[in-house]
Amino acid sequence: MTVVVNDANILIDLVELRLLPHFFELEYAFHTTDLILEELREDQQKALMPYMDMERLQVSEMTDDDLIAVYEIKTQRPRLSEQDCSAFYQAQSLQGILLTSDNTLRKFAKSQQVEVHGHLWIFDRMVETETISPAHAIEKLDELCETVNPHLGLPLAECEKRKLRWG
Repeated sequence: MTVVVNDANILIDLVELRLLPHFFELEYAFHTTDLILEELREDQQKALMPYMDMERLQVSEMTDDDLIAVYEIKTQRPRLSEQDCSAFYQAQSLQGILLTSDNTLRKFAKSQQVEVHGHLWIFDRMVETETISPAHAIEKLDELCETVNPHLGLPLAECEKRKLRWG
C-alpha cells in the first residue's frame, strides 16, 4: 500500500472541513510524526484520535537518531520548521508521498526526489474514489478557499478547472 505522510497544514484543514472520514477512506497507509501532532490544537488532535486508535493514522515518535536527521535537514533548509523537516524526513525514510501545502517544503521535497502533493490532489483522489460526491467536493473546496484557509493560495485556474470537471 502506498504510504502518505501528512504535514500539519493538511491535517488541520481536513479537520476544519470535517473531511477526515472521507480522507481516511482512501486506500493509503497514512503517517505523520509526533512533532506534527503536537503542533495541532487539542480539539484537532481529538478529531484524529479515532483514526489513530484504528491505526489508519500511524504517528511515529521521533527517536534521537530521527531528531538528529531532522536537525540536519533544518540546517540545510533553515526556512523549514522542525515539523516540516520531520514530515519530509518521514516521507523520504518510508519512500512515501508527502502531503503539504507549504511551498518551501514542496520545493525542497521535489529537489530531493520525494513525491509531494497538496489539497487539490487530495480532493481529486476523494472524488475519483467516490469517498465524496463531486458536488460535496465543490462545496468543500469553496469553503477551504473562502473560510477555512483563505490565505492558502491555491491556483485559481486549477480550482476552477476542477469545479467544471466535477460540476
